[in-house]
Amino acid sequence: MRKIKSTALLGAFVAVASVGVISHEAHGATLTPQSTVTPIAKEMLPSSVSLPYLSLSTGDVTYPSNVSVTLTLSGASFVNGYYYAILGNGSYTACSVAASYSGQNSLTLNCNSLTGGTSYTLVGGQATPVANNTSFTVYVPQSSSSIVLSYISSYESASAPIAQVQQQLSFSPISSSIYYISLSSLSTFANNNSNNASNTVVLTNNAFNNTWSNTINVSDTMNFLFTGIPSSVTLVSATDSNNISSSTTPGNASATVSFTLASGSAPFKSASSDTITFGFSNSGNIQPGTIVLSSITGIAPNASASNYVYLSTPQNFLSFSLPGTQIYIPDALAPDNNEITAGYITISMPSSASIASISVLNNPNASCPVPTAANGSFTSTSGVSYIDLSKLAPLCTGLDSKAWGSGVPLVINITGTNATPTNITADAYAVINGFGLKRIPVNVLNIGAGTANFSY
Repeated sequence: MRKIKSTALLGAFVAVASVGVISHEAHGATLTPQSTVTPIAKEMLPSSVSLPYLSLSTGDVTYPSNVSVTLTLSGASFVNGYYYAILGNGSYTACSVAASYSGQNSLTLNCNSLTGGTSYTLVGGQATPVANNTSFTVYVPQSSSSIVLSYISSYESASAPIAQVQQQLSFSPISSSIYYISLSSLSTFANNNSNNASNTVVLTNNAFNNTWSNTINVSDTMNFLFTGIPSSVTLVSATDSNNISSSTTPGNASATVSFTLASGSAPFKSASSDTITFGFSNSGNIQPGTIVLSSITGIAPNASASNYVYLSTPQNFLSFSLPGTQIYIPDALAPDNNEITAGYITISMPSSASIASISVLNNPNASCPVPTAANGSFTSTSGVSYIDLSKLAPLCTGLDSKAWGSGVPLVINITGTNATPTNITADAYAVINGFGLKRIPVNVLNIGAGTANFSY
């Protein structure tokens, strides 16, 4: 029984001792922003930024009557000449000090009334007395990505992220658009029966309906660089949701559109986004090609800052395409007071397809009509169509009189349902005195979803 009692007493003693240790465990200081980590607009940096004040809760420690504490910033610095203070209840100033030079990221405060287990407020600004400040103002460089404040004493320390640097504006993924050149005119698009093609860029305002600090408050200018612009484009224009517009003339297949957004309109105040429509106006025969949006660069409003990049990976933006199938005959021969007595092109194609146009490669001054039964150059039987070059050649203009004897590079565009190379075949030949039948090479090419194979 004595052994049992001794064991029980020992267990009770250990339990009491353990409880005593737990009850006297020290808790460290904590720093808490008054709101979630505040986003700062990168576009307005470098700049002084007013952040919400912070709460400091000291731990279960005993501070002496006079103690030095250090406030340290990473990702920012204290503003030269501004006062930073630790305030107690009733805005009592426990300690304060002024930043003495630009770029200072550490301050030592001599405090005479800090106590453990107490809540304090950290403020910083230019108001006097210092207790009148209601925010914590810091200087943020453009290179910053996040801001952390640390509180350090000989007895305890704490740190907390207080701000995050982000671009206020961003762009939605680019959705490429295709405009099909009308084969009946070559100077307009089949999409809209005009010489203008367009596509949009959507700009998102990440600060909309959010508590951001230091948001864009000036007219913001962006440069949009387009490359791969076809030579037929004579003007590139831009208009946004607020009817702000800009335009430029392309050169060397590229153009930079400088576009200034209004600070009093979307996307800075009342809207979550702004849509910018870019138009490409053409003159003459529209040249096929793919326009690429190579970059979007923001012009920093602060002269000491670097420009910021919204897009650096080139994106396909707009394509000018010839629909259907293209038949290329490098050397079409026809009778023209020469030894050639006949010339033909035969085409097998679906009944839903038809010849939309005929042109001469690299000769925009030459013109040939579409072969028809009415002009005598076209016949069709049993799914095979015949172009009689002896009838077509005299109808063509802008060619030298001897061209048909040496060979004319013809481009025939076929459009319509199922007008694909897998459904179309072609052949060309000529009859020459003293030689007989001569076959001519023919290329059947797909141009439905890409750039053209030839220029006109």
